[in-house]
Amino acid sequence: MSTYPRGIVTAIMTSLTKDLKPNVEGIRQLIERQLSAGVSGFFVLGTWGEGMMLNVETRMRYLEKFVEYVPSKSMVIAHVGCANAEDTRVLAKHACDLGLVASAVGPVYHKPDKLGLIKYYEYVSSGCDRFMIYNNIARQGYNITPDWFEALAKELSNLVGIKDTSYNVAQVHEYVTRFGSRYYVASGGDQYMAFMFLAGAPAHICGVSNVFPELATSIWKAVESGDIAKALEYQRRVNELIKILRSFDVEVQVAAREILRMKGVDIGWAPPPSRELTPEEKAKLEQLLRSKGFL
Repeated sequence: MSTYPRGIVTAIMTSLTKDLKPNVEGIRQLIERQLSAGVSGFFVLGTWGEGMMLNVETRMRYLEKFVEYVPSKSMVIAHVGCANAEDTRVLAKHACDLGLVASAVGPVYHKPDKLGLIKYYEYVSSGCDRFMIYNNIARQGYNITPDWFEALAKELSNLVGIKDTSYNVAQVHEYVTRFGSRYYVASGGDQYMAFMFLAGAPAHICGVSNVFPELATSIWKAVESGDIAKALEYQRRVNELIKILRSFDVEVQVAAREILRMKGVDIGWAPPPSRELTPEEKAKLEQLLRSKGFL
């Protein structure tokens, strides 16, 4: 699985203009900041990228613009999941036609059984040469277990891996030990990042690296060098940051967007129902970040 990015893969935030067109300057700044901090790849239009809030046309145009600014398309995994199979299939083929790996969260709202999940992924990935499962229990409402993945692998010749956001270190370890020699296994859940690397995950798809990429890459470097104590200290700092982000009654990327502005990077507007922080919330966020030494 050496052809896929290792270490920190940023679940990159989406940079849009007010009328929801690609914000070219924001895209460029985000990518440059990530690459300079040692990030090895990008997961585009996922949870942190708010892709499920955007229509098919907007997502296609955004992805086309995004890949213009990356050194290599091998660094990019495109999330193509939608609330319906038809749109997911269109986006998957588009991503693969661009030379990218397509990845889709499991069906949402209506829960499939194992056979239904196989049929779903067969359908949505039918125009792809490389496809990744995205297991996000909190968003889809059920778990794609290693046994279910094995069943999928038997039927999908274009399957190349899985992003597992189960927040379950034991499950990620099972994915690595059972499938890691043949499939790309990337973990999610930033508060467990160091532990996922220690469980053998070759990559972690990370949200907080949008705002503090150096902190995330330091965890990977510490684990790789065998300095576990340092990795755990960096993980403690990541968890402090996550606690701050979650102290607001909005999704974490809303607060992260404001942190980027504090750091001189304005990535523009978010699609509804995301919103801007109020002036009071912005003041509270800055105070919390300064109190913990993040600013």
